[in-house]
Amino acid sequence: MKKIITGTLLGCALFTSAAFADYEEPMLISAPIQITAENPVKDLIKEHEVIIRNNIIKNENDYNNSHYYTSKITTENIIVPEEIKEQASKIYFLVEQGRNTIYYAKDMLQMSDESIEKVEDEYNYKIVEFKEWQTEYTFNNTDLVKDFGEDKYTNVNITLIAEMSDSEKIEISNSLYLSIGNKENILQNVYNNSKDNENSYYGYYNTNDLEMYLEDISDSMTRTEYKQLLSKADGRITSAVSKNNDILEDVLKSITKDSDFSKYTSKYKSYSETKTLLSSLGGAVKNQLQNIRAFDAIDAILK
Repeated sequence: MKKIITGTLLGCALFTSAAFADYEEPMLISAPIQITAENPVKDLIKEHEVIIRNNIIKNENDYNNSHYYTSKITTENIIVPEEIKEQASKIYFLVEQGRNTIYYAKDMLQMSDESIEKVEDEYNYKIVEFKEWQTEYTFNNTDLVKDFGEDKYTNVNITLIAEMSDSEKIEISNSLYLSIGNKENILQNVYNNSKDNENSYYGYYNTNDLEMYLEDISDSMTRTEYKQLLSKADGRITSAVSKNNDILEDVLKSITKDSDFSKYTSKYKSYSETKTLLSSLGGAVKNQLQNIRAFDAIDAILK
């Protein structure tokens, strides 16, 4: 079992790179680390605790919220103590897909057994070379996320690691927790910051007003006729929603690089406004159908 020793309880967030190594064999961590007072690595962590605590990897939010295929982090304030550099066999970013599986030392953080999350399954990770002179890293998400082509919202964790031996590794930065959105999520972010999102009048519909309009139509109908009308409308709305979703799917399939997102903000506006309209209409129609069902039940009871 490989040990990863944590010097301080640091924050979380992360991202992806153009210089990833090939996948290594999955590593399974099944129990927290027990550190004895005589452990020289623990003393090394304690000696440089302040530096390690202030080694902060930062997420480039503006960039990452508008890019799907690439991600960026900054490391301008990272300092690796000379003593750790001298003793470490290598220093690198450990990039883990999904939840952070690095264990904090139980006796250092005074955690109970119940508070330590047990890792039952193998997890996906990569190693990215750390360069002291480099202040930012841009990653290719396809190199990082397993099954990236499935276009699913996912998370990764990035931590700077000093490898002291095969069995001992030290966290020398925070663990950066980064969310990688799917295509639709990124397209929506790009649309929200585009000119196409300015002066939109169709982001909200008053369902009560729509129901009042439907009730006005019902004045000249029998209840049975009105129910048939509403049922027909409900089916047509469902069909329109499906067609609108197909339009979005075609747009997403057309996006093959980050620069493509800005080309489709106008189409996304049309999709989004249509989605809101159909949702409001569908809600009004369903409410009226529910009322008719309730009225029929009341009549059956009273009459």
